[in-house]
Amino acid sequence: MTALTRYRTALAIPGMARVMGAAFACRLLAGMVVLALLLVAHRATGSYASAGAVSGAYAVALAFTSPLWGRIADRRGPRTALAVASVLQSTCFTLFVLTAMTQPWPPALTVLAFLAGACTPPAGAISNTVIARVTDEEAKRTLFSLSGLLTETVFIAGPLIVAGVVAVLAPIYAVVVTAVTSAAGTWWLRGARAVRAIELDRLEDVENLALHRNPRLAHLLAVVVLGAFSLGALEVSLVAHADGLRMSAGVLLAAMACGGALGSFLYGGMRLPGSPLLQLVGALTLFGLLVATIGLGPGAVATLVVLTVAGAVNGPSDALQTMLVGDYSTDATKSQAFAVLIAANWVGFAAGNGIAGVLVERYSPGAGAVAAAVTTVVAAGSLLVPLARKRTPVAG
Repeated sequence: MTALTRYRTALAIPGMARVMGAAFACRLLAGMVVLALLLVAHRATGSYASAGAVSGAYAVALAFTSPLWGRIADRRGPRTALAVASVLQSTCFTLFVLTAMTQPWPPALTVLAFLAGACTPPAGAISNTVIARVTDEEAKRTLFSLSGLLTETVFIAGPLIVAGVVAVLAPIYAVVVTAVTSAAGTWWLRGARAVRAIELDRLEDVENLALHRNPRLAHLLAVVVLGAFSLGALEVSLVAHADGLRMSAGVLLAAMACGGALGSFLYGGMRLPGSPLLQLVGALTLFGLLVATIGLGPGAVATLVVLTVAGAVNGPSDALQTMLVGDYSTDATKSQAFAVLIAANWVGFAAGNGIAGVLVERYSPGAGAVAAAVTTVVAAGSLLVPLARKRTPVAG
């Protein structure tokens, strides 16, 4: 089967095309919201510090509340979680826009951004739960790869959409478009037949997502944090490296994103040897070795080539991590597990940004890249360490 044939076959599963389309619309929020909030907050307050606090508050709130929404989805049903979160987030975005149109007290915008982030609908976790219920393993792998491809795409398309809205209208409308896009995608996903079909475990004695009782899942999530840390650290390093090359950092980041999209697409249409766990080890190791070369300060052309290849190698990692989380969690806790996966990525990325900023400031752009490389290789190596599987729940 060719790659396109595999994608067509997977999307032909009843209701799956709608789920993936709605998931893409929901994911656009991640690619648009931080930049939109940043621009509006700066326009309203005239302060980059206040603008940074606003965008940071949104990201922090999303990271630490997404597991809660995943739990609500598992306990009360995905449709309830999506509806409640969407209404609350739309309200917060509306208040943010109205406040920004006045002469706002900066902390008020920060609080409203925090609340909007805290009410982010668990669309990604729920769409992954739908995919995890697919019985055809090949189709499941293809769909998770497509999900990773969509994630890469939104971080290319999202900023471009915001830039276009700002150029034609004003920054405030970027938040409006972001809010409308999120709400439309969420309600589209909520009405999908595949979402309605998810069986809910109503047992009163269902336990929380107890990571200490699931060492494989806890270990994998730790690896996800380290992998996201590497990406966050690399981003800061590339911004500093771009200054030395006298080129736009956006070009470097776009090269890696395009490589990631290509890698995700190809992986969805290929059947590589080895288990998903070993494939993840290989992808992370190769990515770390390629990132290490950025620490040597290559020229512009070499940097673009390395980043494109590194992105392609790392592209399948998102799909592989998601597949493993699905395998390591039970049916009663899948939405929670996928929500924790999302939170782990946000937390790791933010930590990488912060620590690499210090390394680049004190040493050199290469220091941040080396830290990213070492972290990734260590994370990959840890997956080869045998884990005691005692008390690990059997995937439902």
